[in-house]
Amino acid sequence: MATILFVDDDEIEQLYAREILEARGHEVRLADNGEEALEIYASEGMEIDLVVTDLAMPRLNGLRLVTALKEMDPRVSILASSGRNADQLDLAQRAGVHEVCMKPWDPDHFVETIEAMVRARRTPLPAWALRPRTL
Repeated sequence: MATILFVDDDEIEQLYAREILEARGHEVRLADNGEEALEIYASEGMEIDLVVTDLAMPRLNGLRLVTALKEMDPRVSILASSGRNADQLDLAQRAGVHEVCMKPWDPDHFVETIEAMVRARRTPLPAWALRPRTL
């Protein structure tokens, strides 16, 4: 089970994501915009395994949210979702997003992507990866 912060200004998207993620045993926190997401992450960040964010939102959009989250916690795992163009998703990846999903997303693929990201975050690095490299 993982705790996922799902950020989207569309209530239907929020309810749909919560339904499919909770059905798989995950806990879901919801935020309507980037500002609200930052408040939640600031108070609960240690408990949140993954942030899923829409890119087009009022107040603080997804790209600005990604930048702010990365400043707050460089290790944060982020999946960006958008119904707009692929250029936005490319910008999101350059801002620090780990995975992207175009809307409408296939629920099985969406959940599998989230679960793979959570597993990757929880998997410790092997000792050799922590050693300094010599050239």
